[in-house]
Amino acid sequence: MKRIVATCVAGAAALALAAFGVVRGTYAAGGSDSSCYALMAEAFASGAAMPTSDLIADAPWPNPQATFVPGGFLPSQANPSGAAPVCAPGFSLLMSPLVRAAGLSAVFWLTPLAALLLIWMTFRAGSTLASPIAGALAAVLVAVSPPVLYQVVQPMNDITTTALWMAAFVMLIERRWGWAGACCGLALLVRPNLLPLGAVAGLHVLWSERRVGPGCRRFAMSALPFGLAVLWLNDALYGGPLRSGYGQLDHLFAAGNVRVNATSYGRWLLETHTVFPIVGVAAPALMTGNKRGAAWLAIALIVATWCPYLFYTPFGEWTYLRFLLPAIALLIMLASVVVLLAIERVAPSPVPALAAVVIAAGLGIFCVRTAVDRQVLALQFFEQRYRSAGIVVRDRLPAGAVVLSVWDSGAVRFHGRREALRWEALDSQWLERSLEWLGRRGRQPYIMVESWEEPGFRRRFGEYSETGKLDWPPQYEIDRVVRIYNPADRARYHRGEPVGTEYLWPLR
Repeated sequence: MKRIVATCVAGAAALALAAFGVVRGTYAAGGSDSSCYALMAEAFASGAAMPTSDLIADAPWPNPQATFVPGGFLPSQANPSGAAPVCAPGFSLLMSPLVRAAGLSAVFWLTPLAALLLIWMTFRAGSTLASPIAGALAAVLVAVSPPVLYQVVQPMNDITTTALWMAAFVMLIERRWGWAGACCGLALLVRPNLLPLGAVAGLHVLWSERRVGPGCRRFAMSALPFGLAVLWLNDALYGGPLRSGYGQLDHLFAAGNVRVNATSYGRWLLETHTVFPIVGVAAPALMTGNKRGAAWLAIALIVATWCPYLFYTPFGEWTYLRFLLPAIALLIMLASVVVLLAIERVAPSPVPALAAVVIAAGLGIFCVRTAVDRQVLALQFFEQRYRSAGIVVRDRLPAGAVVLSVWDSGAVRFHGRREALRWEALDSQWLERSLEWLGRRGRQPYIMVESWEEPGFRRRFGEYSETGKLDWPPQYEIDRVVRIYNPADRARYHRGEPVGTEYLWPLR
């Protein structure tokens, strides 16, 4: 009966998290990461290696390729008309069959589906190491983790990465080496910079087998195709199998970052989860035999996740706990195991089950309140402007329009289905000539800026161009933030003709 109840609780937690991702999802591709994943998924689904622009070859201004690269991309070294993603392309590759089968909206499906896998595998891990009650407690607490709630509503790879590493851990402790290799390979395809976890997994298989035998070969052969896929994608997108979109490693990693990152990540973890996850480090001391080895494996995977990001470029927002989600999920699972094992040793049934209910309720309320206080529930509203701006571009601008945009350039390409020209990469003396060139080609130009971007646009172009002054009313203003200017309106406005602004609110 306890197993049935625990299984139902874990299943409910998995369904609740997936439902939260669906109901509260942003359904917006506009930030650099989300638009990168979405546009690459669209390209893969259409059979292309990357987004391209047919305007690059003929554009007369300096470095035209850089100007037609949307947010989250950089000029491709492999294709002079293409844009290579900054983000790892594996997540987009996984999304592409969904997009091909069900259309562009399917890019928002994979993360909630991965949430189901994450919570179910967390339950299985806790059940294997301790009991179904421990597994259910872990499943609930991972489901209400603030960074999990923050990421499950976005089309980004963090939840999928975490789910795959949790699945890999389960397969490893169950000695299902072929499945373990496949999960590791998929996880590295989605986020290759977590290669140290793959090394830990491989060493665990070798240690468990005590020799390079059939189990090691099954693990290696299952992981190998995904490793080759990573190398092939890197070569196709960046011009070399060992290249990536993140730039030079010495620019991203430095020993001087360790103190700042250790302090920041540690503080954010305690602020969002209390000290509960830290209890998980005691797991190996409470276990014996194979379970102790499984606990040490989890600790090794946690350390392998933390170490690279300690050296990584520091960030100032708690939301970057998303980098550490594979470690956080494992810590929460181990902590649940430790607490339940400790209670079971000193108290008879049904005390452990009641304790699990109290812990789940108390920490669950704390985590949900923390997520609300940190505006997780408002993310849908904050991100909606990207979708709304894209819909305006799609439905109200001419089919051949080219939109000069930076912050919303990904939304212009994905939601708006129009060409985006990044004005920050355009030579400051080329604004008027670029607008004239686009007009002669029948590609009517528009300027899209968020309100905070306008001063920067004027500084860049105002000295050299009358249009660069943005001294006429926008044609559209979306959500009181995004403004779309029609350069053709400027002359009419300065002749005294009426030029009105249409104010638009969130569009679905």
